[in-house]
Amino acid sequence: MKWPQDADLDEKFAAKTLKSRLGRFQMSQDVRRRCGNFGIGDGEFVEWASKFAQSVMDGNNERLVPKDLVPLLIRSRLEGLDNLILSQFFAFLERDAPHVVKDMKYLREITDLRFPHEWTLGARTMKRRIIMHVGPTNSGKTYHALERLKNCKSGVYCSPLRLLAHEVYMRMMAAGVSCGLLTGEDRRYPDYSLQDVKPVGYTSTGTPITQVTSCTIEMLPVKLFDVAVIDEIQMISDKQRGWAWTSALLSLRARELHLCGEPSAVPLVKRICEMMDEEVEVREYSRLGELEVSSRSLEGSWKNIRAGDCVVVFSRAEIYGIKNTIEKKTGMRCAVIYGSLPPESRVKQAALFNDPNSDYDVLVASDAVGMGINLSINRVVFTTLEKFDGESVRPISVSQTRQIGGRAGRFNSGVSVGTVTTMQPSDIRALQSSMGTMPPSLDAAGIKPTTSMIEMFSHQFPDVSFSQLWSMFRDIASVDDQYFMCSFDDQESVAREIEKLPLTVSERYQLIYAPVNARDPIVKQCLQTYAAAIAYKRECNIMDVVSLPLGIPTNRETIQIFEQWHRGITLYTWLSYHFPSTFTAVDESFAIKEECENTIQMGLLSLRKPNRENTGGNTDEYVKQDENKSIRKALGIY
Repeated sequence: MKWPQDADLDEKFAAKTLKSRLGRFQMSQDVRRRCGNFGIGDGEFVEWASKFAQSVMDGNNERLVPKDLVPLLIRSRLEGLDNLILSQFFAFLERDAPHVVKDMKYLREITDLRFPHEWTLGARTMKRRIIMHVGPTNSGKTYHALERLKNCKSGVYCSPLRLLAHEVYMRMMAAGVSCGLLTGEDRRYPDYSLQDVKPVGYTSTGTPITQVTSCTIEMLPVKLFDVAVIDEIQMISDKQRGWAWTSALLSLRARELHLCGEPSAVPLVKRICEMMDEEVEVREYSRLGELEVSSRSLEGSWKNIRAGDCVVVFSRAEIYGIKNTIEKKTGMRCAVIYGSLPPESRVKQAALFNDPNSDYDVLVASDAVGMGINLSINRVVFTTLEKFDGESVRPISVSQTRQIGGRAGRFNSGVSVGTVTTMQPSDIRALQSSMGTMPPSLDAAGIKPTTSMIEMFSHQFPDVSFSQLWSMFRDIASVDDQYFMCSFDDQESVAREIEKLPLTVSERYQLIYAPVNARDPIVKQCLQTYAAAIAYKRECNIMDVVSLPLGIPTNRETIQIFEQWHRGITLYTWLSYHFPSTFTAVDESFAIKEECENTIQMGLLSLRKPNRENTGGNTDEYVKQDENKSIRKALGIY
């Protein structure tokens, strides 16, 4: 069954999908194994899974009603539905077959996640004024919240990206506001050497007091603020990171709390705040500048690309190929932006594209262009409206289409009317539909269990691996219909990599939420080395782990080597703030990080034409230029 566009995902589709997944649930060996973890035998499973499925189809389960499943399917597709089915199966057994789950009562109690607003008392001990600034991309909603932040005595800006946190830090300092920066990999104090930047006061020991802190949302300080700004509040429903927005909304102690984002978040935020007896004031904004959805595509011709275009590609592997094709067909140079490119490199590539005096006229970018960088885009061109989600190729969401498309013709960019179109004629109708449709209201907010919950659960299964333990927790946890447990897929892969090391539950918990992509061989090597240092209580010097290849990378494959090393270095700096006695070479890590960023940028600038003389050969040939055997081993090249 082909997955539909968001606008076409209706109750009928949800009913068919539910029936199909219930059938799969009864036949799945994986589900039987997961139930077996809690003492449910095969015979009991067969008997009660059939009764449960029939009960659901008869309409006797209020959490598995097709019309109510539409938002869940839009948000997390089959993964979310499958997890909900299993959770409701356990609830069904508790009610109708308690003898089957007699040993699970205590486990259900310690995995009860239904009331996350009761986990912390901080925000509930004060009266907060909550203001939502909502509107489309380029409507000025965040600008108004930041203007309020400039004039407060103490404030914090919570960003979805390091890049944005740094941008606000620089903007505040330029406005004469003493502002600190706090991200997982970076800490900066206000630069009081700048004109007009003054502390708002001093502590009893003479330490300057900072007016504003700009941070990534996961690094939100636990303290009282006069004003707080949470940006991109719709990410509260993100299946990987939504927990961070939920935690901030529930626990942030601020007399005045500003939430910026899409209108789709308003109903959910209001429901959550009502649970805490708080009211929400909503301020709506309209787009600044016109946005036009073209009635014609580029007819599949790269020759129709023009200066000021942003060509959106949903495959990193295709970005450089398309860049080379456009340069060959049009003679215009292309800057590139994608998720695995270091934020610092993205800023430099954006600056080249924005600069009218550079010879970079076109931007080729992934969906990373949707937020985080100010870009002077005349026209957004979607090469496709589908994306591989890790399992299959499916349409991108209405929200994502509108957010990326809205980057065209940004206010004060010098472009009076922004345009959105597609490369292929077959995508135009879908684009027009998505751009003309409001994203559906968010149905639930992401949460994750606390360290203490996982530790308590682990005591019940002392011989179970940490990765399996987390999956078992997810399977049996009770979650209110206003919330959902965030996906553990990425964390599980990290947990497996460090499974054999003698780490505590608390140490493992911190490591699985570190900025790690365990699919990258070099990053995996760094992770294992760093985790071993934590486990065996020994100091880890960055220079003993990282050794950058010689020379400038000259093709996509070799640039990726440096990108992986950069992520390995960034992981070290992140860990240095969480395990300071182990990761002590902080200055050295920043120095080699900057060297890596400069090398990547020089590599990007060296890319011109896809000929053999300029590509520098394949990855194996490049690595042979360097004698560092650890690089070759990490890349699987022998």
